[in-house]
Amino acid sequence: METAPRPEELIVPGESRAPNARAFIRSLNILLKYARLYGLEHTRSARQFESSWTELQDAVQAGGTGGLLLGASGSQLLLDGVPLESSPAERSFADLLATAGVASIGFTPDVSRDDFENLVKSFMETGPKAGTLSERLEQYFGRNKASGIRVNEIRFVAEDAGFSEARVAATLTAKTLGADADRIQDWFRSPEKMIQLIAAAEGAHGSPGSGGGSGTGTGTGTGTGGGAASGSGLAGGPASGIASGFSQLDEAELQSLLRLLAQFGEAQNAKGPQLDQGSWQLKLAALPQNAQVTLRQTLASVAAKSPSSKFDEAMLLKLAEDLAIKFAIDRYQRGEVQVNAVRQMLDRMGSELSTLRKLLRAREDKMASAGITVESHADVLDRQFWAAVPESGKKQVLMSTEAWCIPPRNVQQYVEELLGRGEANAAGDILLQYATCVRNKDAEARKKAAIGLGQLAELFSKAASQRLQDALIQIGQQMAAEKDPELQTLLSAAFVRLSQESASRRYYRAMQQSLDSLADLEESRPSWVQSLRPRVGIDSRIPEFIEEALTAEQMPEGLVGVLMRVPQSAAEHLAVRLARSGRRTERESVVKLAKSVGSPCARHLKEILKNEVPAKAAAVIGLLSRLDPLVVEDLLPARLRDAGRSFHDAVVRQLSIAGAPERGKLLADSLELLDGMIIPLALDEIGMCGDNETAAKLLRLAEGEILPQGSDYLRVKAIEALGRMRAPAAAGHLRQFVEARKTFGWAHPDEIRMAAAQALVKLDPEWIQAFLPNSGLDAKVLAIAPLDPIPDRDFVRHRRYRRVRLPRNVPAVITSSRGKFSSAISVLSLDGGLLSGDIQIPVGTEATLKIPAGLRSINMQAVVRFVRSQQAGFELVGMGLEDRAKLRRLLVSLGGADAIPRSGPLSGL
Repeated sequence: METAPRPEELIVPGESRAPNARAFIRSLNILLKYARLYGLEHTRSARQFESSWTELQDAVQAGGTGGLLLGASGSQLLLDGVPLESSPAERSFADLLATAGVASIGFTPDVSRDDFENLVKSFMETGPKAGTLSERLEQYFGRNKASGIRVNEIRFVAEDAGFSEARVAATLTAKTLGADADRIQDWFRSPEKMIQLIAAAEGAHGSPGSGGGSGTGTGTGTGTGGGAASGSGLAGGPASGIASGFSQLDEAELQSLLRLLAQFGEAQNAKGPQLDQGSWQLKLAALPQNAQVTLRQTLASVAAKSPSSKFDEAMLLKLAEDLAIKFAIDRYQRGEVQVNAVRQMLDRMGSELSTLRKLLRAREDKMASAGITVESHADVLDRQFWAAVPESGKKQVLMSTEAWCIPPRNVQQYVEELLGRGEANAAGDILLQYATCVRNKDAEARKKAAIGLGQLAELFSKAASQRLQDALIQIGQQMAAEKDPELQTLLSAAFVRLSQESASRRYYRAMQQSLDSLADLEESRPSWVQSLRPRVGIDSRIPEFIEEALTAEQMPEGLVGVLMRVPQSAAEHLAVRLARSGRRTERESVVKLAKSVGSPCARHLKEILKNEVPAKAAAVIGLLSRLDPLVVEDLLPARLRDAGRSFHDAVVRQLSIAGAPERGKLLADSLELLDGMIIPLALDEIGMCGDNETAAKLLRLAEGEILPQGSDYLRVKAIEALGRMRAPAAAGHLRQFVEARKTFGWAHPDEIRMAAAQALVKLDPEWIQAFLPNSGLDAKVLAIAPLDPIPDRDFVRHRRYRRVRLPRNVPAVITSSRGKFSSAISVLSLDGGLLSGDIQIPVGTEATLKIPAGLRSINMQAVVRFVRSQQAGFELVGMGLEDRAKLRRLLVSLGGADAIPRSGPLSGL
């Protein structure tokens, strides 16, 4: 005994199978072309069939119990409600489905090889005997047929699958008949002769309707009195002059009239006359009185409007279908039938028109084979029916629980009319009422409404964003309650489409509702939600939302609410965005937005720093240092111990960009854990942040008490940091560095003395001014000093040394694991510069840089910070003190007094 599936088993297709599904759609297009050209038995077709069948199986299996839903909206193919990027071949396929009245084709997990073969056959069969595509699909996949393929059709009333074919025909003019028109019997050629035939039948058989037609004569000289009446009819159609006597017809009388019109068509199409005129008079006389009057008045109206028109199969079919539609509208307007009962009435009358449709279809096929586009008569008929309904009737049905009976294109037409008149609220109410139909008790109603909502998504956004939010509420509630896997697929497609429209239109309130509905659904069906989230696409658009918020004059309403519902995604994207900030105002806006998201944002960043790989952990340290510096202080040491130089470098740069007041202490506490090549960068940042609490540790480093294995270059950097932060307690120690002597000469190297003297210029200028003449230090060299941060400068990183634009390029050789390159330096300072030439070195590469200078080159360790066309920026991370002293003198000799401005491409180094 088959049991109902558990809620967790009711899963719609996920994003993971999208490549399989797209591959199947492309392969199906190719298969259909081969099948039409060569037939299925051909080797090429057979091989393509096997490939397409395999891809269909893969796509359906990846979709779980929901299967695969291939839909068409206009010329756009849809995969589970998501538009696909389409080529002309896919657009042609979508047009073919739309023309046949097919909204979507669903492939269930039970689809068989025979089902798939029948689908291909339905598209490849042609000719009058094969019927239309909709007929062939009905033949193989009708409602009552057991199949793994389900065809969903679009209709304006609730009707079964057999009714669509009963309304498919195209309106053809007499000119399209060509030479075939000569086969029509002469006395069937014009409405006037048909009227004469009816009058003769009435006179010969004493019909109760003889001699009595209302209105004026036709002007044909027949004296029938069958003039055209002024009653309302379908605009522009042959039946537009139907008299008031039409409303007295009952359904049986109209069916007899339609049956006779079908017989007219058969006689016209025959090679020889099947009945003589007397026989036709008998048939006409047998018509009920109301039917005779209606036919005569209709023919008189046609004759009056188009005296030269040919009364061919196309006109007969148009006349018969217009009569059927007018009859249905008349009964509906008088309240004799409900809107969802119109389809049964049209279905019964449609069976009487099958002969005319088949006759006309042969000519449509001829036109189609000749490359002439033939519009589906079902589409024309839908528009005529809707156009004939008065506005009050349209609004009444669209605001009722039967709104789902109206095709989406008719809903769209009416809503756009309302919007054009400025009635946005009324338009929004109609769309919302249509959305509530997804909660209808009838499964067929829910199905049609779900299909329609996908097509109306863009219209929702035009009417009112609030209605879009309310529509998502309705769909979300029904998704939680729906048990039918096929309806789950359709509902999810509509939900995805409306959610995507919300995101593209930036309706943040509607996006909040979409995310709330997913959160509610996740409690009962987590697997389904997991497949829906990437298709909804809100998470992937978070960077766009953040960027727009940063450039907007004020925070967009509802954006914070969206970010709060996806705190993990928001936290990661905000961290990345902060790391790309170039200006302080920009950075502070990112921090403000992150704080608005709240504690979930900080918690997620904490988990990343604690558990993720070093590269990902380093990317969040900057933002986390602004949200919760204590967490960084607690977790950072352990991560530094376990990670390498690249992680240490990223940490220092992240903390520098984030600009947290606590960054100086964080870096000072981590000095012993940092890689030796990264410590100079950390010391520069400690000095820039100006935290005097770190001065004691910097003094110990300058005096060699900590990091004794470190180079003297680190001592110089520590002294420069003390000067930048204006640490008063350091002045006495720095004086010792400058004035201490030994037996022969000075106790400390010149570069340490120079750094201490430059720091004392800021801490004790009077003393250093007095001591400088006897110090042995060159005043010009002393001018190449570390720069202080500028508080009002709107950049996240401050320049640390003056840049010198060299009057001539200085040759240099850069050596790394990638090899040795000859280059030239055009801009240079004590902490980096700009290389010119074709530099084939990735960003972040550690390299040795050599600059020829006399008998001995200047050797420096550097890191490549950026590479662009014929340029590369490098940052110095280490060198000997003698090399640094030579570099300082080189800068003086090359024009160190003529420094470039503080802004420019190297300002962030």
